[in-house]
Amino acid sequence: MKHFKIYYTSDVHGYLWPTDYIQKTEQNQGLINVAENYKKDGNTLIIDGGDMYQGSPLMQYLKKNDEGDAVSAMMNMAGYDYVTLGNHDFNDGFDVLKERLSHLNATVIAENVTDEQGNSLYPAQIKTLADGTKIGLIGLVTDYINIWEDPIHLSGIKIESPLIKAVKTIEHLRKEADIVIGIYHGGFERDLATGKVVSHTTENIAWQLTEKLDLDILLTAHQHAAVEPQLINNTLTLQLRNQATSYAEINGEFTDDTWHFSSQINSAGEKSNADMKSILQPINDKVEKWLDQPLARLSNSVDIEKQINLAQYGNDFLRLVARVQLVASGAQITLQGLNNNPSYLPQEMTLRSILQNYPFDNSLVVKRVNGKDLRSALEHTACYFVINDGQLAVNHDWLSPKVEHYNYDLVYGLTYTINVNHPFGKRITEFKYNGKNIADTDELTVAMNNYRAVGGGDFPEYAEAQTMWSGDQSIQDMIIAYIGQYKELPTTPKLQLSVTY
Repeated sequence: MKHFKIYYTSDVHGYLWPTDYIQKTEQNQGLINVAENYKKDGNTLIIDGGDMYQGSPLMQYLKKNDEGDAVSAMMNMAGYDYVTLGNHDFNDGFDVLKERLSHLNATVIAENVTDEQGNSLYPAQIKTLADGTKIGLIGLVTDYINIWEDPIHLSGIKIESPLIKAVKTIEHLRKEADIVIGIYHGGFERDLATGKVVSHTTENIAWQLTEKLDLDILLTAHQHAAVEPQLINNTLTLQLRNQATSYAEINGEFTDDTWHFSSQINSAGEKSNADMKSILQPINDKVEKWLDQPLARLSNSVDIEKQINLAQYGNDFLRLVARVQLVASGAQITLQGLNNNPSYLPQEMTLRSILQNYPFDNSLVVKRVNGKDLRSALEHTACYFVINDGQLAVNHDWLSPKVEHYNYDLVYGLTYTINVNHPFGKRITEFKYNGKNIADTDELTVAMNNYRAVGGGDFPEYAEAQTMWSGDQSIQDMIIAYIGQYKELPTTPKLQLSVTY
């Protein structure tokens, strides 16, 4: 009887150790815990769906210190057979990515990553298992990399449409393979419970892939959402949360002339792989020591607030980031997004405190934006709010299929009002700079992170605006330097936002 087993992870983001680096105790997560669950034989494949090399304090430490490629080393020890690439894997440039991949034993499959002539650099594969089962595998990555990434990082390559690039390749795989599996670093453009289309961009097109491609299984990623195994358009699909908190196990058996699949998502568990932990321990000890560097003793701590409150009033940390961005850029106003992580600061402020509150490895950009486009962008931000049973709440579309608090911006330097009683697109009422109404033709310099500057979060107005200045220092380092100099949180700028409902 033909059969196969697949173990699948994605969006590990450099979380190898069983910690989120916020809590000091070990948690049920981390690649070395996930790997302890793997039981591999000749009919087993271990696959990752991308975003391996960016995102954790461990990766930030390794970027600053020459301590080797811990991610590739751990994946090799875990026995990974195939990986596709995620958008964040390109963040340090394609040359750096190629160097990292050269340390990896797994075969890279990313069909729509091509050379300038359109030839796939990481083509689809057919793997013949021990019992003769032939598994066709194609990797795909969201083409929104072209919007987000610095063009210099993509020099000499192209990221083509996943759907268009996959069609002929899958036709070929289907002729030779018993089972065809897609590994897509992208998520769903529909609410899977209702079928409602929630995104009209090409960032996430997993539903279309199940509909238009002849796949048996589609393993998705990118949105960091827990999507339990289910059939969509007769294709088995699923998705995992990020930071190696879980893994998927998929089994297939060929009986009665038909392939039958079973699948489940499992917790990483509390037990680590002993060999992997022993090798990683010295590096992780250095990371923990690095994170515990004292920066300042604050006069007051900053308590945790719900995101719905932060979206109205901000907090002292968000003001700190705004202050840093205004000072560094000289811009008239600045944007500061929320964070999916809890936002708080202890009195004894450490490097860990900064990275927990600002986990993004972003740089600073200044755009010149006219009043019309700025208002349009703020109208999109204002869609974050809804009224449920007379209470202000976060719009469900900002929570599913992906939690996107980080796409809500507070604007420091403006006086503005969001009236949630008004329909989407007409919620910005008061809209002033220095006490004067902002006309459509007025222009303001706006400081923002590089993700927002390229339109990330569905803000095309910023992508199309003129770039006045682009910094090469990370905003994290700017924050650290500010605290190192002043040893206290700033009292300005004041947030002049009113949310009415």
